[in-house]
Parts: sequence; structure tokens; C-alpha cells
Amino acid sequence: MSGETILVVDDSPTICKLVELSLTKAGFRVETAHTGEGGIEAAQAHPPDLILLDFLLPDLKGDDVCRAISVNLCLAQVPVIVMSAKGEDIGECFAVMPNVKNIISKPFSPEALQAVVSHTLEKVGRKPASRDAKVGSGAGSDVSSDVGSDSRIDIATLIPDEAKDESPGREPMEFAAALAGDLAIVSIADVLLLLQDRGYTGSVSLSHGRARMDIYLGQGRVDFAGAQGVADEFLIGRFLVSGAHVSPETLAKIIEERRQDNNKELLGAYLCARGLLASTGLHKAMAKQTAALVFESLRWGSGRFSFRPLTELPAQAREAGLALPVDGLILEGLRRVEEWRVIEQEIGDFDMTFVRNEDKLASFGRGQLLREETAIAELVNGRNTVRDIIQISKLGSYDVTQVLFRLLRSKLIRRRVAPMVV
Repeated sequence: MSGETILVVDDSPTICKLVELSLTKAGFRVETAHTGEGGIEAAQAHPPDLILLDFLLPDLKGDDVCRAISVNLCLAQVPVIVMSAKGEDIGECFAVMPNVKNIISKPFSPEALQAVVSHTLEKVGRKPASRDAKVGSGAGSDVSSDVGSDSRIDIATLIPDEAKDESPGREPMEFAAALAGDLAIVSIADVLLLLQDRGYTGSVSLSHGRARMDIYLGQGRVDFAGAQGVADEFLIGRFLVSGAHVSPETLAKIIEERRQDNNKELLGAYLCARGLLASTGLHKAMAKQTAALVFESLRWGSGRFSFRPLTELPAQAREAGLALPVDGLILEGLRRVEEWRVIEQEIGDFDMTFVRNEDKLASFGRGQLLREETAIAELVNGRNTVRDIIQISKLGSYDVTQVLFRLLRSKLIRRRVAPMVV
């Protein structure tokens, strides 16, 4: 492995020079920056293959730099190795940052540094010749997924010739499945990115256990998503309430009225028709709901998918017309998936219960907590399970467990231990 560009961000000229000599000798190209802001600017100007980042910089902390990098579409997938002084406990700062792949303690030997850098680049597959999946413009182009060459998708060979016939007077054919496969072999992220790159219009149907989902794309953008058999947190009502478009009381009243009248009209349309919801509010809530469903689909490591090209989307998808960019959804979704993996190590069971550490909360000062952290902490009482907190708070499972994880790491709450039976 040689030729990859490494960006070193450290305020010590000595460290920068030592790292540069060591990595240049190993065949890497090295760029340096001495401040957090300087590192961010250098990375944006010329995206590197890897960033070596000092934890303590004169203007920013390392975790602040990582956050700034992670929200940049061009830099979010660049792996980061954090350099820290021995004895610094920085693991918690980077526990939920998927772009941080390794931490190395100073002082380190050139051999140790070279080994960590090489191992990290190999682990994330950032080789110049095959670093990114490629989609060409001609027939036979492919996109490779993380599982290797056996999982390549060649959409040109999977769409029948009669469906591609664009002769005058001929209507494009709609058919059961132009592209289908196993989610354990081909990720839905690869499928959606391919369809975006080709500008396709149609529906992607997914199945995962008892759950079913349909994602509708118009010219390569996500216009709408719907699902069955998923958790209640994905219902539109939750997004209407969390976005302050409808009050919880109004929503509960309307749901009860509809239940008594056996009304089958869509909830959003029902609320808009009665002047209880603005169309702009419904559009925003549907965008949040659709994004949440796409994020959920990225967690489905098993099941089936199929893509069906359509000349015209169903009415609900056409009316929604969300036109959400796939790459933005995938980027945020994969970031959440990585955070989930860390969170699930401590909160893997929604039937878990927690208790507040009242002494710690008192000394910490509840005024230092964010509003959502305060709200979730109030629901931690030794009786409410994680599932209960999700239901009562009207927040999504990702949002609730993320807050609980932060409270756990800050030792403001702890897991409730059942009393031993003697």
C-alpha cells in the first residue's frame, strides 16, 4: 500500500515532522495542519485518505473536529486516527463517532504508527484503485458492495430488453421485478445509490421478517416511503407531534374520533381537511417519516428486496413529492447504524429499566442537561422500561436510546438490578 494521502493535524511542529518522516518513508503522501480549523479547511480543500488527529488542539478539541468532518458529504467516510497523550481517557468522546477507527497513544514508534495507519486503511478498504464503488454510463456498468465482487449489481442485464425499448409510440413496460436480491448479500444502500445514479423512477419493496417497506423514487430521488409491521414510532402521528405541527391532545382526540367512525381516510389528509394541520406541516412530517424509514431499512441485514420500474408513481407518492436525495439519506442513515452498534452494547434490550443517580444529578446540575435529556431523565424511575420511555416520550427508539446512552456514560443513571431472591 502506497501513495495514499494522510492529513496530520497537530499543533506540535515536532510531532508533525516526525509523523511526516515516518509515513513518507513508508510511501504515503503527508499534509499537515496545526489547528483544528486549519485541519478542517485542509481536508475540505483536498480530501485525504486518512486523518491523524491530535486530541488537544489550541482552538478545537479532537471530537469537535470529528463532528465537523462527519457532516461533510465529501469527508464523512474518511477514517480518523486520534492521537492522545498516555493517560488521557478519551474513549467516551469518540464512542459514537463512526469515522474514528483507531486511537494511538503518544509517544509512539514509527513502526507502531505505520502499522496502525496501514491496518486502518486496509480495514476500511481505502485503496486508490478500488476505494469507491463506481457506476459507469454504459451497459454493463456495476456497483460493488462491501461483501466483494460476488455481490455486484449489473442493472443492465437484469432489466429485460422490452422494458428498455424506447421506440416511438411504445409505452414503457411495468413489470414485477427488474432487480431483486438478498439483503444479506447486497445492501439496500448500494441499491438505492445505483437507482439514484441512473435516475430511475419506481418502487423498491423490502421484506425483513414480518416487516414490509416500500420506497418510491422519482427520477432517482426518494419521494415517499411506507411500511407495515414496523414499530409504532414510524407512524405519521409521532412526527406530527415531535415537529409541533399538532398537539398530543389534538392527535389523541382525532385518532379516537376516527376509530369510532371507522374512518379509513389517511390521518394527514383528515387533519388538513379539518383545518387542524397546515399542508406545509404535513409535508415536513412526511419527510421526517420517510427519512426514518429509510434509516431503518439500512439496519436490515437480512431479507429480500426488489425494484419495479414505473411509468407513474402511486398517487400518495406523487402528492408527497419529497424528492429527498438518496446520498444524504444514506450518509445520515449509516452514521446512525454505526451509533446503534455502540449503543446496543449497553442498551440492547428494550425491556431494560434504569434508575436515576440522584446525588450525581444534584451535583451535576440539571440546568446543564439538554431539554430532551431532562425529559428522558424524568421518565427514568426504576419502573419504566426503555420501551415505555419511547412510548411515553413520543420520540423514536434511536433518539431515546441515544439520550439514555449519554446519561449512562455520564453516570447520571444506572441499570436497575433486580433484587436477589434468597
